[in-house]
Amino acid sequence: MKNMLPIVVSLIIASITTALPQSVGVRGQLMCGNAPLPDTEVTIWQYLADPETSGLATTKTDSSGYFSLSATVDSTMQLLPVVTIYPSCTSDQALLGKPSLCQREATYFIPPSYISTGMTLYNWYQMGTINMQVKQQNEQIQCSPSPFQGVNNVYGYITDYK
Repeated sequence: MKNMLPIVVSLIIASITTALPQSVGVRGQLMCGNAPLPDTEVTIWQYLADPETSGLATTKTDSSGYFSLSATVDSTMQLLPVVTIYPSCTSDQALLGKPSLCQREATYFIPPSYISTGMTLYNWYQMGTINMQVKQQNEQIQCSPSPFQGVNNVYGYITDYK
């Protein structure tokens, strides 16, 4: 009987640490005012994970602004998914036809009730129609440094665009 103890303990530990598949999916439509917002990146992330490895699925909206994406992850921990939308829907996104150096990021938590255990997704999180023209509650703006900052232009002047 004592010889069985290590085997039983090993089986218990293996059952506790076995990664269970968890599935999540999200659907919706993005608008910019009254117009659909096409070609906009939408990503499902694992919240509080390493940003380099936490992206679970990415898609872009279609010509009507619709998106649908899902992911299945093997994890020993509870999946905490968020959806991040990267819209380009403001009048100041571009200056003189040049792309902006700033990117909006709107993040939404997916409730735990929309996470399925197993490989099959049973309950899609329906985000509905979202107007990205207005500032979202969980929105941030990420800006890259100007490529012209501190560079001499052709006339020898220092430019410092911000």
